[in-house]
Amino acid sequence: MFKPTAAVFLSCLSFIVGCNVKPTVRQIAESIQIDKTWTEIHPSPPLVVSEQVQSISIEIPNLPDWDIRPETASFVRPDGTVVKIEVELVATGGTRFSLESVGLGPGLKFSPRPQSAAPDSSRLPQGMSFKTVRFRSDRPIQGGPVTWICITNY
Repeated sequence: MFKPTAAVFLSCLSFIVGCNVKPTVRQIAESIQIDKTWTEIHPSPPLVVSEQVQSISIEIPNLPDWDIRPETASFVRPDGTVVKIEVELVATGGTRFSLESVGLGPGLKFSPRPQSAAPDSSRLPQGMSFKTVRFRSDRPIQGGPVTWICITNY
């Protein structure tokens, strides 16, 4: 009887210790105006990859009424207008990574594709830092807060 209790306790303890994941959620701009020319944000200090999944989120008005078209990497406004937004991360060494529209959450969300099919692979190289986040859109958009999210999904 003692052994099963100890096994359950150790299983729970290993689960709790294994889930010690501290996501980074950092606002990098209070608002943003995006149009056909590149708009840049220069976060200080730079953004650093510390977890498995990295995303940029842009809060916008009436978000629950928007839709996403993953097949064309675009969003649809409540009035039916299709909007194509491009987002890039620029590393401190100058390498650029394009992010794709991936969903609607607390805002319009953009994230890079995983580097490999392994479920625990990082989407960007661990420890890499980014000095610039660039945005442009085929239609003007006024966004609210812009947030960097770096999290491990277990």
